[in-house]
Parts: sequence; structure tokens; C-alpha cells
Amino acid sequence: MIHILRSSSSLAKVLILPFVVLILVLSLLVGLLSYFAGRHAIVSVAEQMLDQTADRVALTVQRHIDGATSVLESAFPRGLPAGPDINVDLDAIRARFWSATSMHPDLNNYVFYGNRSGDFVGLFRYGVDDAELRVKRAAVDYRSAYRFDSINGQLSMPKNDETKFDPRLRPWYAAGQNSDRDAWSEIYINYWDKDLVATRARRVLAANGQFEGVIATDVSLKALNDFIHDLHVSPRGIAFIMESNGNLIASSDGENIFTDQQGQLGRLRAEASKNSTIRNAYATLQTHLAQEENLGGTDNTFTFQGADGEVIYAAYSWVRDNAGLSWVTVVAVPRGDFLDTLDKNARWTVVIAVFAVAIALLLGLSVVHWVVRDVRRLSRAAARIGKGQMNVALKIERRDEIGQLAQSFMEMQSELSTDKLTGVTSRAALLRYLDAAVHKRGRRAAELFEHFTVMFIDLNRFKAINDKLGHEYGDLTLIEVGQRLRTIMREDDVVARFGGDEFVLVFWGIAETDFADKVRKKIEDALAPPLLCLEEVEGADGMTVGASIGVSFYPQDGKDAETLIKLADHGMYEDKAAGRKNEKDGGRGHR
Repeated sequence: MIHILRSSSSLAKVLILPFVVLILVLSLLVGLLSYFAGRHAIVSVAEQMLDQTADRVALTVQRHIDGATSVLESAFPRGLPAGPDINVDLDAIRARFWSATSMHPDLNNYVFYGNRSGDFVGLFRYGVDDAELRVKRAAVDYRSAYRFDSINGQLSMPKNDETKFDPRLRPWYAAGQNSDRDAWSEIYINYWDKDLVATRARRVLAANGQFEGVIATDVSLKALNDFIHDLHVSPRGIAFIMESNGNLIASSDGENIFTDQQGQLGRLRAEASKNSTIRNAYATLQTHLAQEENLGGTDNTFTFQGADGEVIYAAYSWVRDNAGLSWVTVVAVPRGDFLDTLDKNARWTVVIAVFAVAIALLLGLSVVHWVVRDVRRLSRAAARIGKGQMNVALKIERRDEIGQLAQSFMEMQSELSTDKLTGVTSRAALLRYLDAAVHKRGRRAAELFEHFTVMFIDLNRFKAINDKLGHEYGDLTLIEVGQRLRTIMREDDVVARFGGDEFVLVFWGIAETDFADKVRKKIEDALAPPLLCLEEVEGADGMTVGASIGVSFYPQDGKDAETLIKLADHGMYEDKAAGRKNEKDGGRGHR
């Protein structure tokens, strides 16, 4: 950076570059700090959100299955003995089952009972006023279904299902028979609806305390699957419920069973899901749970990589009860879903930074242009002076440091180009003017410097004034002569004090003898009146000075300043000698 600034030839670059770099660095720093702070905050909030979402799903599932306990108790209260013949108690059973299925009709709409003789009775609720009583007696292999519309409603004609059925061979019967308390059967595919169901069962005793049968209620997992499917986790997020062995119960993509090549329905395992997020989540969760079991800990969040390498944040929660239920709810969200807003903010930060840099550049360039414009004018003026143009006009009206510099420059220019005593152009400035003229430098070179006239003047009788009256009055004489010579000059012409009592006049754009003769006459007329500076000096009243004048023309007489000055000086000496001769001859003399 320092090297770039040192090597830069442009003041604008030197002023603008650090400004732009500073804005870029600050914008980048603020953007990065905001991004990382925001990412940390969002990730923390997202993990908490995922954890809470998993817990909320688990709580919903828990409520979904908890109703089965009260349904079983209503259908067959504990302590109520079961008779060996369902035909005797069929009306009472139907009334209790109607009441039981009225408790949670959306979740537990099917209650049934099977005894050790092979009898079966069940009540399935289609709606508030629509139910079906399913009965199977031990003497036959099929079930008969009767529709009715109220707790004591008239039964319709039976509809027989010829499918062979024995309740004692069903999973729910085995689960209830072999447990002293409520038990959950394995999840299986319902014969009627071809959907997953979980059955909560409890053994029922006879009057003598011996096992008589099993009362059970189905919990349809379709409602769970619908709930999970409708759960909007995020645009690409996934939620699913599975058993601890990896069998899917429900998932937000709706996939939980499959059909094999023979057309048979089967349970779908998480590791075999078509959804890569479910597969990867299950694989990582297994490792996470194993580490948690070995090392301890209760962190319910974990991360894994998706199929495209994107980080996915996930959380899980257990659903367990005293009947042996052990399910896991999992929620997984790709990083981009909850960091999308932050990424958009980061992109907006870049856009704003670029916009800020653009605005800064415009403002900076405006300011720099305002600053550099006059600096460049100073630079060009200095260059022109360096090329010999000592009368450079520099109009900079400012009150700041650049204005002070311009003022100092003008004062310096004045000192360099002005004779300190007389106020006319100095000898050094004259020589530079002539050098610039013969080399055609400057914007007006073609117009002014194509030809010009140089006149060398030496004052007559100045030595007498200086010796008689002193240097003070000699200086006043030179000042007054310089002022008188200025009166005959055009605006662009030059009056210069060459040294002592010698002056040089330069008339640009003309080099003719007739013009030189007219100017000679004007010079003599200008110097003829008595010197005003000596009016009050005793013995000097009416004293005048004359002038000896030499002339040279550019380019006829010379093409360099030195030659032109020498020729004009030589002409002056010739003119002075001629004047002295006239004085000796008694001539009147014009000098």
C-alpha cells in the first residue's frame, strides 16, 4: 500500500486510494463480524428451535397414544370379570365399546376383544352416528359385520367376511396375553385400511382370576403420518418418527411402507428410505446414540452432511411410556434453510458496501477534483515559469492551505519576475521571456513570438544625479523612469531593468524599423519632462534624464536571446557615441 502510494504519480490516486481501501476494509470487517455473530446466534437459535420442534412432535405423538389407556379402561374396566361366552354379554360389550370409541374418535375409533375360546367382538366407528359391530364366534372362521347408528341402535343385516380369522393368532393378542400390564403390539399393517396401526392391549381375567381374553384398541398411525406430513419444518427440512429398531412410523414426505415385487406390503426402514436426509440422519443418529450411551450426555442435537455435502442440523426426542413404547421423533433442517436470511443479509452487505464505495468514490473524486484542480493549476503555472513564462496569471481564490500556497506562489513569482527597486520586470525574468519566445513555448507563442522588437536603453546623466544627489535620489530616479516607460507599453509588452541604469523593452508581435522609430520618439518624450522625484531637491529642480537606445529585431537580427541583447546593447553604445559627438559639435542632441 505504501509502495503504491509512493510510486503513484497522481495526487488524486494518493488521496482516493486510502479512502476507498478504508471503506472496503471497514465494510468487510463489519460484514464479517455481523455475519459470524449472526451465524452463531442463528445456529444457536436454530438448534433450540429444532430441539423444541422435536419435543413438540414427541408431545403430540404422546398425546396421540395416551388416549388408548382411557379407551381400554372404558371398554373393559379393570376388575370387571369376563364371561366365557360373548353372546351372553354382547349387548353390554357393545354399549361399553360405543362409549369407549366416543372418547377419542379421531385416534382410537376401533376397540375389540378376543377370548381364549377364539371368540371376537369389535366396534369400529365411522362417524358420530355410524358404527360397525364385528363379531366372530368360535364355531366359525369368519367375521360378521353389523352397521348401526346409536348406542342401542338396531343392527343391520350381517355382512360376512369370508377371510379366515382367529384373534388368538394376532400380534395384539399375544402382546396382551403375555403381559401383566398394558402392552403395545408390534406395529403392523391393518387388514382393513392397509395402513400402519399400533395396538395397545391388556389381558382380561375371568371371575375365577384366570386369563380369559384380551381387550385392545388400535391407534391409527395415518393421523400421525398426516400430522408429520403437514408439519412445515422448513423449505427443505424433514421430520420423521421411527421405532428404535429403525422402522419408519411416519415421515413428512409421506413414505412409511413399501410394496414388494409380489405386491405385498411391508414396513419401510429409515436406512432404506428414498429420502437421503432420512437415511443420513438415521445413520448419524445411530452413532450419536451409541456414543451417548458409552460416554453419557443428553445432547439431543447433532449434525451430519447431506447428499450434496451441505451441513444439516438435526434434533431428536424420545416417545416412551410404561407399556413398552419406544419411538424416536427426528427433525432435520439443511443449513441453508435457516441461514438463507443471513446469507441474503451478507449479500446485501456486499451490495451496500459496493454502493458505499461508489458513493465514497463520487464524493471523494468531487473533493479531490476540487483540491487537485487548483494544485494542477499551480503545477502548470510552475512549469510555465520553469519554461520562462514569468508573467503567469494564477487566479485561485481560496482561504485554505492551497489558497495560502497559491498566494505564496504568486508572491514568489512576483519576487522572481520583478525588479525589487523599480517594480518592473527583473533581468532574470526578461531573459527567460526571451528564451521562451525564441523557442516558441506557451499557448500564445505563434501569435506573439513569431517576431518581436528588443530595445536596450541606457539613461544619460544618471551618473551625475547619483553622484551629486546620492544613491537615494538615484534610486528614486530609476523608479520614476520605470513608471514612465510603462506608460508607453502595451499590455503584453515587457519593461525590464537590465542592470544599473539600463532598461530593456520588448514589443511582441512586431519587428519593423518604422515602429522602432516611433517608439524611440515616445521614449524621448516620456523622459523629457523634469523628474518629479527631484522637484523639492535644492539645485535639482528641472533636472531631466535622457536615454541612449539600441534596437534589434527577431528573427532578422538573431534567433537567441543573447544575440538579440548584444545587438541592441551595441546599438545603444553607438547611439550614445553619436550623442556625445553631437554635444561636442554643439548640436542640440536629442538624448
